[in-house]
Amino acid sequence: MVVIKDKRGVGLVDLMLTVALLAISGIIFAAAFPSAFSASRQAQEYKIATAIATQKAEQLRAMHYESLTQPLLISAGIIDNSNGYSFTERDAVASQLCSGSGTIEMTDVTTDVKRVRITVTWLSKQNTTRSVQITTLIADKRPRAVT
Repeated sequence: MVVIKDKRGVGLVDLMLTVALLAISGIIFAAAFPSAFSASRQAQEYKIATAIATQKAEQLRAMHYESLTQPLLISAGIIDNSNGYSFTERDAVASQLCSGSGTIEMTDVTTDVKRVRITVTWLSKQNTTRSVQITTLIADKRPRAVT
């Protein structure tokens, strides 16, 4: 039977190196965690804003071309009963996003095509104004007489 007489345990230097490596790893993780949480919260805000803008675009696309006027959009419940084309109160944008608001801008591209720009704006947790814009074209699909 072979007996090993030279037994060595964990030295103080080895223990200190292990503790130092664990401390450095912990500091790196602790520093990265808040920024990852902030990025996740920002991504959630963008997801909500994009969903609101997309839903509004789909509502407008479902309307008849000739109904894309302020009085008819108000009566259809698509925009607020206010000046301009706002949907802040109608879709409760402010309750979903901090200081959130939504606006629609319509311009005529040609006599039978409108460019619709939907903007959702909010204030992020870092007090930075953020916004999402969706632009779409809506065409008049009514049949025309050929001359």
